[in-house]
Amino acid sequence: ANKDNLMLDFFLDGAHTNVHSADKTNNEETGQLAHLFNVINANLSSELVDKTGAIYQFNVKGKESGVWFLDLKNGKGATGKGEPSQPADATLTMDSENFFAMFSGKLKPVSAFMTGKLNISGNMQKAMKLEKLMTSLKSKL
Repeated sequence: ANKDNLMLDFFLDGAHTNVHSADKTNNEETGQLAHLFNVINANLSSELVDKTGAIYQFNVKGKESGVWFLDLKNGKGATGKGEPSQPADATLTMDSENFFAMFSGKLKPVSAFMTGKLNISGNMQKAMKLEKLMTSLKSKL
């Protein structure tokens, strides 16, 4: 559990030469965010768009940082990397580990928000609608 908290001893010769080969956790993270958005995209429908009627922007920090969007306002819905083409109704900012935990059902959005792990700006009611989508997706991740 503490392996991620270890620090290099800069007083030893060659201490910094094998930093990346010793840290295998980053390799496992690669592409997880893209995979999650692919799963979300595969489960979008015009019915979901009708029920939700919102555009979300996700500012993800940490190991897999990036900006992603989820459009549940237009057509059959869409996801993608980058900012949405229309202004987001709600913007959610969080660490990638908390993001994955939230979408897999291990972290409740309300708990994440109350403990400061999730910051929400914009329309809170529309942000809360996202929890229903997360619940329906957790079995597919």
